[in-house]
Parts: sequence; structure tokens; C-alpha cells
Amino acid sequence: MFTDMVGYTALGQRNESLSLALVDEQRKLIRPILARHSGREVKTIGDAFLVEFSSALDGVRCAYEIQRMIREANFSLPEDRRLHLRIGIHLGDVVESADDISGDAVNVASRIQPLADDGGVCLTRQVFDLVNHKMELEFSTLGPKSLKNVAEPIEVYRMQMPWAAGKTHSSSDLLDKKRIAVLPFTNLSSDPEEGYFADGMTEELITSLSGVRQLTVIARTSVMGYKGTTKKVKEIGTELGVGTVLEGSVRKAGNRVRITAQLIDSGTEGHLWAQNYDRQLEDVFAIQSEIAEKVAGELKIRLVEAEKRVIERKATESTEAYTYYLRGRDLTGERTEPSLRQALGVFEKAITLDPSFAKAYAGMAECYMWLVNDQ
Repeated sequence: MFTDMVGYTALGQRNESLSLALVDEQRKLIRPILARHSGREVKTIGDAFLVEFSSALDGVRCAYEIQRMIREANFSLPEDRRLHLRIGIHLGDVVESADDISGDAVNVASRIQPLADDGGVCLTRQVFDLVNHKMELEFSTLGPKSLKNVAEPIEVYRMQMPWAAGKTHSSSDLLDKKRIAVLPFTNLSSDPEEGYFADGMTEELITSLSGVRQLTVIARTSVMGYKGTTKKVKEIGTELGVGTVLEGSVRKAGNRVRITAQLIDSGTEGHLWAQNYDRQLEDVFAIQSEIAEKVAGELKIRLVEAEKRVIERKATESTEAYTYYLRGRDLTGERTEPSLRQALGVFEKAITLDPSFAKAYAGMAECYMWLVNDQ
């Protein structure tokens, strides 16, 4: 597998420091994915990766996950900091020497990579023959291609990404139902300032569901961009590559809270489960646990004891301390010196109520980090 950043050379000429920063970000994102698919990083060549796999299927699955994760990460980034990658995959013999590999297979992989779209993957006929019908993705042929320093034309295929424009409705069936996005819960409280509580509910559900091994949960930074969106669930599902979406609302009034949650199939936009909770504020932890367990149950996931403990774990026994913590998180997100200093005071109140509240201490540490970095 050969990867290459789109427009890297031109970017380096315009802004060398930014180009180097993006290469570093790319490596941080890609390396864990390579490890999950048993890919051996042979070497990096500037912005490019050369990776070897013992299985063609592992290589194709890895390439798809890389492009999917980059797309997800890009949602929360400004345009000039977004990653754009092309990937080429070929199957063939290689010559290994001094921890490096060479040969026609390497050459072909590097030559077909430019044929891929921005965010796309191209593979040769040799790879296609081994992976076709073995994964829930479609491929289209680009026909025989003449490649530099390759004697005979080679047939090249393009991976059809589920989120690509112009896909038919049936492509939604390719989305993994156990890949889920928790959309920002809507604040229905009479006081708009209570919005931090709805955001906190979103974040806590993401954390709880992330403890379920069989689920892939979209990161908070990616989903918060959909706060207040009017996009349809099907469109969001396609953009994030998720088969399931959890959405809801929060209405807080004094010591009572009303929470609605609904689990939706992003392909059909049909409801898989929905529930209203009208409880005392002190029951908020139990509500979070129940929602997470219901989601797992509807997706036919049997929780093991360790996963149940993660879901049912309380960050604190004090609802008041938890409320202060959520307010502190909201203020921290503003990233201004006044808001960070105000957040410190709010976290201190949470710690006064519960001196063992680890998340409040972590919140204070994050505030100090941002204050130091901004100096």
C-alpha cells in the first residue's frame, strides 16, 4: 500500500511549517490504524507511507478505514488544516533488504495512487480478484492503465466510498449499524444558559458507549459540528459513515429533568428505539446508563461484565458537583482567558462538594494547560 498527501508539494512551498504539521498529524492518525490491520510500516517518504500486508483483504480494509477516519477528523478542522490523501494498493512479490522493500509491486502501488480521487483508494486487478465479494464495498473499473516503467497496461479499480456523491439509496445498506454517532442533544430548557447540560449529556453518552467493545463511536469533536443542524439523519449518516444515530433532547427545570432519546437507522431513517425519561436530577446517571444499555440491546450486543461496569460507573455521587463540572466543561470550550479562569472557579466548587471527583481535577488541569499555552 502506498499513500500520498494531495497537494503536499505545493503546500510546502506556500507554508512549510503548516505542511510539516499536517504530515505529523497524518502519521499520528494513520499509525494506529496500520496496527489494527497488521500492516507493517516499511518507511515514510516525506508525506507518503509505504506499508506491507500479509493479506490483500487486510490492506484494503486498512485503506478504507484510513480514508474514513480522515474524513471524520476533517469535519472539526478548518479547511487549511484538513488532510487529503490518495491510496494505491497492489499485490506482488517484493525484494526485502535492510528493512526496506523494492520491486515491481512497490512501483505499481506508487503509480496507481495518483489515479485515486482525493480521499479515494485505487487497487489493481490482482487485489480486486482477492477481495471482491469479501467486504461490503463496491468497486468500479477504470480500465487498463499504462503506468510509467511498467511494460504492460494494468487494470485498475476504484473503491466506491459510501459517502461519495451520486450514490444510490442502496449504498446506505453498506453502513455498519454498530458504527454510531451521538448527535448533540437539543436544549429545550426555558433558560438557554442550561445548554451546557445538554452538551454534557451528549459527551457522557459518547464516553459510555465507547466502553462497548463492539461499537465504534464517532468522536465528540466530529459530532458537535452538527449542533443545531437541519440536515437529515440519512445525510449525516452518509457524511460520517455511520449506520446508526442516537439523538435526543434535554429539558432541565430546577431539580427535575426530562430527557428524550431515539435510536435511528441512518439508512432508512426508521426508529429502532425511543424513550422519554421524566426524573429527578439525581437520577441523571441512571438515565445515561439505561440509554447506553438500550442502545447496545437494540444493536444485538451482549454486554460483558466489564462493559456493564463502565456504563454504570458514576463519576461522582454528587449531582450538584456533576452540574458544576458540566458548566466548567462548557466554559473551558470557549478557550478565552476569562472563561478559563471562570471554569477554574466552577471546577473548584465541584471538588469542594466531592474531593474525589477525578473529572473535575482533569478539567482544572486542562484549563491550566490552555492558560499556559496562550501566554
